Amino acid sequence: MLLEINESSLLIEIENFIQNCLVVSRQPRSFYLEFSQLLKNFEQIYDLDYCYSGLIECFCYFLYEYEIELYSAYQLEGYLKEKPFKQWQQYFKSAKKKYDYEMRQHRYSERLNVQKLESRLDELVEDYSALLVVRVDLNYRTQVTIQQVSDDLNTFRREYDQTEYSEDTLLLVWALEQGEVRGGYHCHVALILNGRKRSAAWHISKAIGTLWEKVTDHQGGYFNCHRKEYIEQYDRRGSTGVGMVFSQLSHQVQNMYQVMAYLARPEKAQYLRVKTSAKMRSFGMTQAKPKITRRNRCRA
Repeated sequence: MLLEINESSLLIEIENFIQNCLVVSRQPRSFYLEFSQLLKNFEQIYDLDYCYSGLIECFCYFLYEYEIELYSAYQLEGYLKEKPFKQWQQYFKSAKKKYDYEMRQHRYSERLNVQKLESRLDELVEDYSALLVVRVDLNYRTQVTIQQVSDDLNTFRREYDQTEYSEDTLLLVWALEQGEVRGGYHCHVALILNGRKRSAAWHISKAIGTLWEKVTDHQGGYFNCHRKEYIEQYDRRGSTGVGMVFSQLSHQVQNMYQVMAYLARPEKAQYLRVKTSAKMRSFGMTQAKPKITRRNRCRA
């Protein structure tokens, strides 16, 4: 289903609007006009079953308070003007308390994710002499809802388990983020495979991207992080952390840790403002394959 309004971009726009209102000392010139337009647009994408972040949630209240669907943006603007800017600003401040708490919890979860991921990587470096690190970024060419993204990712992970690469995959890590470009939602994926059984990271990344296109019925696209010009940039800086990594080469291992840690600790502005449910995750990783013994390490 094609959307007239980009869900991801609108939620970011609403959040920015509220945050900007919190830091000004006087009413912005177009405050009520922008406020009413954002409310009307939000009414078109709002889903009662979704969980919205703290700042976005305060907009949910307005849908009931003002029966927005019954009024034009112009009429709604008139109703909003019945309260002075300072009163709206105070209301936004109360919503920010919940938002600040959510951000603290989000950062705490990121730290835990990094620790868990590093622990998994420690095990793999210890037990395997060669690791193939494959990176691919999954995105959308069209505007989609968070529900479609969640469904697509679930299908993608099930489909990957049926591919020829699944048996040699030691770790699969994914991080779902929200931005303003294209469909807005995008997912960073990293795979670590047994380097003694798999090579050709570019081809595997391409295969993963092609699988994503199939799963999304070609609404989705991808970026192959093993493109020559992309890898050369990191080679020049000595920070390449993808491709074949040999456990005995400490600089390769360190670069791999940095690449993988980015998934657990992404850009600050890329967190999800909406989820299909309170239990929906934006980060996940598979269980590593059972350890091999040191006696068999040379065969791994």
